[in-house]
Amino acid sequence: MPAANSSAIPADVCIPDPFTTLTIDFFDDYSWRAFVAMVWPAAKGQRGAPDEKAPLSGPGPRVFETFKSLWEIFHQDGSAPAEFDAYEPPARNACRATTGFGSVVLASFNGIDDIGQAGIGELTGPLVAQNGRYVRYQTLYNKIAYDFIVRNRYYLRSSLPEVPTPRPALPVMQFPYGSIAIKAAWLDMKGFPAAQQRRFYTRSATVKEPATGKCSTVRVGLVGLHIVQKTSSRPQWIWSSFEQVDSVPLFQGGVGKFTFNDGTPAPMPAENPLPLVPLARQPAKPFNVLRARVSPVHEKTVFMNQRYHQLLEGTVWKYYNLITTQWPLLTGNQAVPVPPAQTGEIFFTFPGTGPGSSAASSWANVTMETFDQARPELGCMSCHNQARLGADFLWSVLDHAWPAKFGVAESAVRH
Repeated sequence: MPAANSSAIPADVCIPDPFTTLTIDFFDDYSWRAFVAMVWPAAKGQRGAPDEKAPLSGPGPRVFETFKSLWEIFHQDGSAPAEFDAYEPPARNACRATTGFGSVVLASFNGIDDIGQAGIGELTGPLVAQNGRYVRYQTLYNKIAYDFIVRNRYYLRSSLPEVPTPRPALPVMQFPYGSIAIKAAWLDMKGFPAAQQRRFYTRSATVKEPATGKCSTVRVGLVGLHIVQKTSSRPQWIWSSFEQVDSVPLFQGGVGKFTFNDGTPAPMPAENPLPLVPLARQPAKPFNVLRARVSPVHEKTVFMNQRYHQLLEGTVWKYYNLITTQWPLLTGNQAVPVPPAQTGEIFFTFPGTGPGSSAASSWANVTMETFDQARPELGCMSCHNQARLGADFLWSVLDHAWPAKFGVAESAVRH
């Protein structure tokens, strides 16, 4: 039964035993409960803890915003991070901003790490909104995941365990159950009508302008959110992806222009027309984004969204939609935990090509995987499966452990 009144993230998906048919309703309900828990107001002065006495509509930073950001873990000099509840000194972030409870810094030292979309171990081209501003990306970890990284010194590349030959059945690095990784997509809301901005969760953030290197405080809106949790029944993690409802047409009606579409019949480009290197100055020239017809939001997911929107009436969160939940599939009784040795390839995940799969489901978030909508092999689980053995599905560890080791996709470079 849908619920939107709990600040606690579910520890796992709950499936009745036995159950042998498609479990999308259970996983989508899990995803919505996880979303509500992550956007619950945080307990004042505490990192990663909800204010259980506050209503969901209450003010202040949300729980996920108080998790540890990527820059707080993977320092430019490879030094050890501070304790989870502590705050790093200003020199650790690219804006040299003093941070505290709920601070958001959207900046990178090279000017593109927070702007390029994620590819398979590399950065691809950026996404620009109709106001000419780039979407900024932020990766965060909860205390369980953070402590695991720090305890094992996985912020250093020299500490990462090697994958032996022959390749093992299990990852050489295994995060504890309850580990959560978040990826948030933010956008400078400048230029959008006030009525449209009210349909977004907005907050102030320190943002670096890549063309000048100058930092300023701007009002940003949350346009997309990935929530990934490792559970005892799904050690391949459960992958939940949300978008703000005004992203693109054929999705849900918006106010005025859509965030990433001008409302004209102009088609979406087949490939990203904007390079990451060199990065065009803002305001950059926008292009129309559409949801691919081959991967619409699953009809059952649409129904679950409608039910949660009713429960979330009176809050800004009713303007967010679950796009997809991805999870590892197995044959037979779906209540049985999936063995840790199972991979995350599309043959063994929803909505892949294996048993219980469905072609009528999206697998890509238009705010984070804009040009991967027709490529199921680049869906969340299938893409991250390539980091399974070395880092338990988390590309962020493999890419950012000091010294960082990832580059820019050839397609994102203008020669």
